[in-house]
Amino acid sequence: MSAHVKAQPPLLIPALAIAVLGCTQTNAPNPDLLSTTPYEGEVVSRQWMGSFPAESDLAILLDTQIAPIIKADDRDVYGQRFLPASWLDTVAQAFESTDVEDAFYTENMDHQWRLVSARITPCSPLGILPTQDIDAYCWPAVRLVWQPVVEDHRLSWGPIVDYFADDRAIHAIYPVHPRDSYGQRIDRSLLDDVSKTLETGGLPGYSTSRAFFAQRDITSTWLLNNAYALRDDRLSDDSWSQLDLRPETQLDDATLEAFQGRLWAFLVEFAQPEDLREMTSFSLPEGRNPAGSDIWVFLQFLAENGRIYPNDLRVMGRESGQLLAKIGPTQTVAVGIEDEAIEAALATGNRELADSLIITAEDIEEKGEAMADPYQFLVPNTSCASCHRLNGLRFDFHSLSGFEDRGITVSPRVNKDVERDINWVRSRGL
Repeated sequence: MSAHVKAQPPLLIPALAIAVLGCTQTNAPNPDLLSTTPYEGEVVSRQWMGSFPAESDLAILLDTQIAPIIKADDRDVYGQRFLPASWLDTVAQAFESTDVEDAFYTENMDHQWRLVSARITPCSPLGILPTQDIDAYCWPAVRLVWQPVVEDHRLSWGPIVDYFADDRAIHAIYPVHPRDSYGQRIDRSLLDDVSKTLETGGLPGYSTSRAFFAQRDITSTWLLNNAYALRDDRLSDDSWSQLDLRPETQLDDATLEAFQGRLWAFLVEFAQPEDLREMTSFSLPEGRNPAGSDIWVFLQFLAENGRIYPNDLRVMGRESGQLLAKIGPTQTVAVGIEDEAIEAALATGNRELADSLIITAEDIEEKGEAMADPYQFLVPNTSCASCHRLNGLRFDFHSLSGFEDRGITVSPRVNKDVERDINWVRSRGL
């Protein structure tokens, strides 16, 4: 451990991963700043104290106006990129047949993609209906947000800025692989079976639910222990109490470098390519002019064994559980305008669908508060654009990603999700 860095709480990742980190990637953080305490032979139990989890523990915002902390082409201890090139290629190809055309890879180079935020969710809802008890039937997950940030960019109105976050992003969702009472990976069939039942609008039986809850709590505790280990224990306990840029990244270089090492190791444990289950992406067409272009395209992908493939976007009724609209592989929207597939479904007089969408400024006033509430709307109950329209600036469709040179946008839905996550942990007494 470097002399200038006080010993950190143990980061609970395999000792082998730590040992080889410095040998496999020349851009890796200094291995001397990584914890070397392996987690062996102890039953998983709560290791945190004080205010944890607080807002910046569960929503890690990385400054887009400084050099990248984790780059897409950085490689983990297994030699795999954190954001595989094959994923970027697949997303770029999917955009080619849309209004984005080839802008995804002509405006941005591979090395410009960086991690801009991470959401650590102790228990993300698995069902399709708010009535499926989202605080019981949920599962821990890590969500990474990647975005291209261009250095020394000249703005259209003249000045050159150090960093410019382009109007496109990738959200990658990694449900935490189930753990046993010793923190070791176990078979995921119980999680898969429960997830399939919930996706039909049903609920698992009593014995299945009891086994699921036990596995959920152990796995969530494992994730939270590792999230707590990301904290720099030289900072005061209230340092993470605001949903703002991660405090360790705003101090001296040594503190930032130490945090970079801990975050790097965290991703090795929780963001392996084979653990990815879902990915979404959105992009503006070429031109870097959101207000003028007024077109955004959303895509969704499912993942299996480290490979992604396009998936149809849908809206499921939050009351009926029925399919309200099948949008298709892409959703193209503008300010106040929805995708043609949704407009066609609305034209049939589908009232439940109309009540499930945010399209106009009036919709934000009437339904914005409900849309931001995770107990009223689950992700399947609305369109991608509806959630992304909740921001104060109408043509800023970002959520936990940067907007040009203005820093990270945090949508009202993110605030409510983080609030629920904190309350969930504290009410469970994990």
